[in-house]
Amino acid sequence: MQNADTVVDAFYRAYNDHDADAVVGLYAHGARHEEIAFGSERHGHEDLRKGLSGLFTMMPDVHWRERERIRSAAHVAVLYEMTGTFTPKLKEGVPPQAPPKSVSLIGLHVLEIADGLISVSRDYWDKAEFFAQIA
Repeated sequence: MQNADTVVDAFYRAYNDHDADAVVGLYAHGARHEEIAFGSERHGHEDLRKGLSGLFTMMPDVHWRERERIRSAAHVAVLYEMTGTFTPKLKEGVPPQAPPKSVSLIGLHVLEIADGLISVSRDYWDKAEFFAQIA
């Protein structure tokens, strides 16, 4: 069984490698991810993989840099900085309507870890700031 720090280290390594399968492998079956800014949730491995794949397509060079980590019982809170280039979704045969935009956001992941796997992840970041940067 992995300890919480090992899980968090692997989580950010897989995120930065854009390896959706490796990220999903850190989650328990039936786990969920809450995207607080959008008020949405993803449940289970396939739904998590779909969300991550979309993110990695939308921001092909996205990278997370951990700023601070706080452990409290089964929870780990990680203050991070996410940077990357937002790339508008292209439709076949249609030129891009807007150029790619650089993004830099501060966020907070709160991971609940049980038996060496993530059971719940919550991601907090400023939606208004994100939209202002991609406008």
